[in-house]
Amino acid sequence: MNTPSHPRRLLRAAALATLLVALPSFAADGEKIKIKGLVTAVQGDTITVKDANNATQTITVNADTTYKKTKGLTGAIHEKVGQGALMPGLPVTVEAVPAGAGFSATEVSFKSEDFKVAQQVEAGLAPTTARMDDFGKYEALATAEVLFASGSTAISAAGKADLDALATKAKDTADYQVVLQGFTDSTGDAAANQRLSERRATAVTDYLQQHAGLAPGRVRAGDGMGVAPDAGNGSNAGARKVVVKLVVDKGVQAGKAK
Repeated sequence: MNTPSHPRRLLRAAALATLLVALPSFAADGEKIKIKGLVTAVQGDTITVKDANNATQTITVNADTTYKKTKGLTGAIHEKVGQGALMPGLPVTVEAVPAGAGFSATEVSFKSEDFKVAQQVEAGLAPTTARMDDFGKYEALATAEVLFASGSTAISAAGKADLDALATKAKDTADYQVVLQGFTDSTGDAAANQRLSERRATAVTDYLQQHAGLAPGRVRAGDGMGVAPDAGNGSNAGARKVVVKLVVDKGVQAGKAK
């Protein structure tokens, strides 16, 4: 009977148990994993990848990370490339180790064919993105300031000539809009000035639609702004005005320019 071996078996079992307890910690900190997915963002040394489970993974790269562009069906043929090859829309395979809340990449590889497609998409996407950002941003093509006598809403001959010139330019402009704001000087009370500024704006709107020949849908309702910001104190002829602008949506114009 080999009783001396019993204590040895106990020691071995204890050592194995200790090793098993330590394994999860080792796997969490140092085990290399593979992440396959689509690059959605590149910011400095951080790339964001949406994996096959549609989960977003944050991955950092460093000086030791290698980058490979593979060719052929097997991917056996490859060439080394730089970090600058990474771009949104590129499918990648990342070998990485856990690091904090994300991962640290040891190798990033991608197919040559996928790289070409991502390049083509990026080349066509930049103008489209800029155009989308421009929607709702207006560019003024022409401006007219119609001046009024004190307390009046009557448009002078000079004012009508300026409005006719702006209307002519508008008719030659695709997808134009006309926006306008009415103002007063600082004499009188605030409520009266507000009403007067609105009436002046309405007078100009009516003239553009009824006499200058602009479509009602192209002329936005005028805003009464009360006292002009540059009115100063007292009677100021330059503050008694309606400011009219011929504008176009930059996003729409960018699309038509193609």
